[in-house]
Amino acid sequence: MGNHDALIAMWRRGGVSTFSLPKPHRSDPNLVAFPQKNEPMNPVPEDLAALRREIDSIDEKLHDLLMQRGEVVAKIGHQKSAGGEVTFRPAREAQLLKRLLTRHRGDLPGYAVVRIWREIIAASIRIQGELSVGYCPIEEHGAALRLAKGYFGIDAIVVRFESASHVISAIDCGEVSVGLVPLPQASDVPGWWSGIRDKPDIHAVARLPWFLETADAAAALVVARTVPEASGDDRSLLMFSCPSAVNRARVGEACAAEGLAIVSQVVTGDPRGSDQILYLLEFEGFVGAEDSRIQTLVARLEASTARLLGAFARSPVAPGTAGGK
Repeated sequence: MGNHDALIAMWRRGGVSTFSLPKPHRSDPNLVAFPQKNEPMNPVPEDLAALRREIDSIDEKLHDLLMQRGEVVAKIGHQKSAGGEVTFRPAREAQLLKRLLTRHRGDLPGYAVVRIWREIIAASIRIQGELSVGYCPIEEHGAALRLAKGYFGIDAIVVRFESASHVISAIDCGEVSVGLVPLPQASDVPGWWSGIRDKPDIHAVARLPWFLETADAAAALVVARTVPEASGDDRSLLMFSCPSAVNRARVGEACAAEGLAIVSQVVTGDPRGSDQILYLLEFEGFVGAEDSRIQTLVARLEASTARLLGAFARSPVAPGTAGGK
């Protein structure tokens, strides 16, 4: 037994103070070396440290650009306010995001780019003026709130209402700026969309989620007191009431004759007339209020109370989902 081991044995029997133990030499092969106070547990390789410094530099540049962007947004807001322009322009936002997705490369997923810029866009809208969002229950629990926060920002001002009709009324009286309502269904009797025909200033202007990460995602329409704009890749909604003798086949033929490609039809009874049917058609492309084809279509179908309900940018589909690349 060596001298050091003998002292350890004596200490265990209580025969020596710990202060009497000799300080072990760091080169002793029988001892476990612990790092000194100022030594890192796992020294960072120089190449990794350099990459982290590069990330820090990139973050600072990103922050500088975000601050610069905020200054430009504030100037735009002042000009919009002076000219009476709206701050919420979903078609313009869709064009921006599609442009970014088109040029996007690398390992960062496209949905992450969309989420980052949606927060930037939402913050920019708030710089220009207050925007509040009304919503009602949509599909599974929490879906509507999740859609609202995902599109209008995590700290968006949101107000819950019991039904889509209440959301529409809140927009109409100015209680909220925009609203989320369920996609129209044939089972809606009466549907919120049938009541909107007497509110010509309110339109559907966006469909959520804008970026489809899953094929079965809950969906909603954004409605607001604003005129829809074309984004370059859109869908349009037309609502009209016609005699009950007009069936889906006749509607399809009339639309085809006018070069209007139907994506979907929702048909329900018109609460304002027992012998009337209410149609809501979704078309490919942007259909504006001045489109002469609508007037011709209305005449062909003997329709009344025709109303362009709105238009919205088509949603890109993430790779790996149904319809994705």
